[in-house]
Amino acid sequence: MQPEKVTAQVVKTANREFYDAVADHYEELDGRRSPALETWLRGNLSELRGRAPGGSLLDIGAGSGLVTRCAEGLFAQRVGIDLSPRILAAHRACFDFGAAADVEHLPFRAASFDVVTCFAVLHHLYDFDGLIAEVKRVLKPAGIFYSDHDMDRGFSTRFQIPLSVYRKLRNARAKYQRASGAITPELYDLTEWQEQGVDAARLIGLLELAGFTVEARFHWFGLIPTLDRFVGTNLRGRGWSPLLSTVAMWTSS
Repeated sequence: MQPEKVTAQVVKTANREFYDAVADHYEELDGRRSPALETWLRGNLSELRGRAPGGSLLDIGAGSGLVTRCAEGLFAQRVGIDLSPRILAAHRACFDFGAAADVEHLPFRAASFDVVTCFAVLHHLYDFDGLIAEVKRVLKPAGIFYSDHDMDRGFSTRFQIPLSVYRKLRNARAKYQRASGAITPELYDLTEWQEQGVDAARLIGLLELAGFTVEARFHWFGLIPTLDRFVGTNLRGRGWSPLLSTVAMWTSS
């Protein structure tokens, strides 16, 4: 499918179909949801809870419940939304409440949450404008938006050759196709709409334009255990670490 023929709705539909198809085995197929990653993520969430005005958490693109289960005991209310009703149903024990919903039309009142998270989600989106508008709407004053584990486009551009080798060795597309006949190469490509990386500068600019104060970091943690040991917690400038992490605080006017 040519990029000029793809719309936001086409990308959303592809993501719903993909995650419905792999709902029962997603984490096993992904292969990167390790105990070390969970410990690291829980530490990040603990830090966010210390900065947040209260204990309500909304996880967007919740999938198999990685964020919400790592947030257990830290947040009094853990809500997950995802386009895929099947993946939510398969992991309902990970949420206090789960809802199949579109990120651009969140089924919550304004100022409902203290923290909103997106973990390994942004690269699946067609664009970020609707996401940011809705996050801003549902956050309480001084609330926090946290995203992580999306490839930064600056790194992808700089290290295009070694990154392509890594992806060929991992061969995620073939793995998912073997798991479900519903997953075609075209469907996989649509779900990985921003596979070449999230434009960090654009994302940060949109958040700041919406009134957020943004802290951005670039890191390595959670890709390969060997890298975690050697460079996982190192923070480097944009273009030198693959993963983008943002913490954005919303202060209402």
